[in-house]
Amino acid sequence: MSSFSTCVKGIAFAAAFGLMGSTAYAQSLGVNAEQAMAAIAAMQKYAVKDGSNPSYAVVDRDGKVVLLMSGNNAAPHNLGLAQRKAYTANMFKMPTIAWRDKSMPGQPEASERDMPDVIPLGGGVPIMVGGEVIGAVGASGTRGGQEGDTACAQAGADAAAALVNRLQASN
Repeated sequence: MSSFSTCVKGIAFAAAFGLMGSTAYAQSLGVNAEQAMAAIAAMQKYAVKDGSNPSYAVVDRDGKVVLLMSGNNAAPHNLGLAQRKAYTANMFKMPTIAWRDKSMPGQPEASERDMPDVIPLGGGVPIMVGGEVIGAVGASGTRGGQEGDTACAQAGADAAAALVNRLQASN
């Protein structure tokens, strides 16, 4: 086999290996629009059962907005709260209701509450895939208060993660 032929085969193998790796890497970068829509659809399903019209937010792993949706007749502040809840869940890699309790005044993490755009309210949940946070969802305005907002957001996070897992399994 000539060295040129060996070199071409090596380049082809490296390119194929690189493309396979980039597909998996691209899926693990963060939440995309399709996954965000799946999250919001699941949160809306929760809200119908709850009899509420909350507002929703989905952010990627960098905390940037992927999708926002204001509930019908939702209070004006709910959309901003949903976004901040999603951002907070993403930032601290835990549900915001847990971070709320962990960062109470007097706790070692209390100063984290001074960071811009974070909010110590339940209703934000990270989207976990393979132990990795790929984004987060936030809900504000359910009938159940912070616990209801958290349950709604959990439904969205679970739906987005399930979609990612299905896509990864089919590849």
